[in-house]
Amino acid sequence: MSAHIGMGLDGTVVAQTHLGSIDGDAGRLSLCGYNVHDLADGARWEEVLHLLWRGELPTAGQLSALRGELAAARALSAEEIALVRGLPRAGHAMDVLRAAVSLLAGLHRPATMRADTVFADGLRLAAKLPMLVAAYARLREGREPVQPDADLGHAAAFLHALHGRRPAPEEEAALNTYMVLLAEHGLNVSTFVARIVASAQSDLYAAIDAALAALKGTAHGGANEHAMRAFLAIDAPAGVPAFIEDLLARRARLMGVGHRIYKTEDPRVRHLRQHSAALAARPQADAGAHAVAEAVAAYIIDHPHFQARRLYPNVEFYSAPLLYQLGLPLDTFTLAFAMARLPGWVGHVREQLDVARLVRPEAEYIGPAPRPFIALEDRA
Repeated sequence: MSAHIGMGLDGTVVAQTHLGSIDGDAGRLSLCGYNVHDLADGARWEEVLHLLWRGELPTAGQLSALRGELAAARALSAEEIALVRGLPRAGHAMDVLRAAVSLLAGLHRPATMRADTVFADGLRLAAKLPMLVAAYARLREGREPVQPDADLGHAAAFLHALHGRRPAPEEEAALNTYMVLLAEHGLNVSTFVARIVASAQSDLYAAIDAALAALKGTAHGGANEHAMRAFLAIDAPAGVPAFIEDLLARRARLMGVGHRIYKTEDPRVRHLRQHSAALAARPQADAGAHAVAEAVAAYIIDHPHFQARRLYPNVEFYSAPLLYQLGLPLDTFTLAFAMARLPGWVGHVREQLDVARLVRPEAEYIGPAPRPFIALEDRA
């Protein structure tokens, strides 16, 4: 491998994976060999978790057992609820819940990661994180936490814990598809960070905490919240042209548009768009957010600025109105991303454990040439 690298590690292979395969030019994504379109249309998030951790889609019996394990692990203990009650109510939810994962490590006392235990720790985190998010969101609004319904699937259990009611079928379907589509996406920055922490022989909670910190960035998972804030600022489809032209005049970025890998439409977009549209079509639904997103997409498709740069809506674009219509507070949007991505993070951590070598890249020194030291009193 050449010692020369591009800034941002472009084109540099630093790991091998069995999990996700991305063809950015063709707009294709597969997980363990399965086309993401097939998974989005036909799989539950729990099935994708099993696929990423075990290499195969589960049988009916395996899926039933997995759902039972997740349901048993979801219930928050008295100590865990007390932890959430003690979290600060001010500030960004992503910051607060990132701290909660660290505090949870103090309760669970996870051991240094090993190949034979990482999935057990991962399942407990996958089950607990949505419940922590829901409990925190409710407490912040002056409402009591809701313990999960063991009969519900993972997506439905979160919505039930958040709103205190069983979700409608279209709500569960929308969130499940969102979580399937976000479960794994190659060596993105948060996944890379999790693998680096794993190489340092730390515990899984530390790796997930570091991944959460990276995910918050607006160039990564944090874009979904900011895309929604832009749609709310636009307010109505008629406001789209003026908003975008002003944004371009200021050389600002339109969140939810463009992708480091995809040079055509992100393959996950079509499914999120369909589910966002289905939510917007319900009687008495507030369809404004979806309508604005559609107007923005229509405006940029032929716009010279976006076409010259091959900038298309990415996974954050339609996930914003989808999550908004599901009633998630804006500052929990990126936590929903984390809930979905956890199987991918854990799967990559497990692969990294087979390397048994600290990730230690080098930086090319371009500073001053060697020079003599000058005593303090002799410096001009």
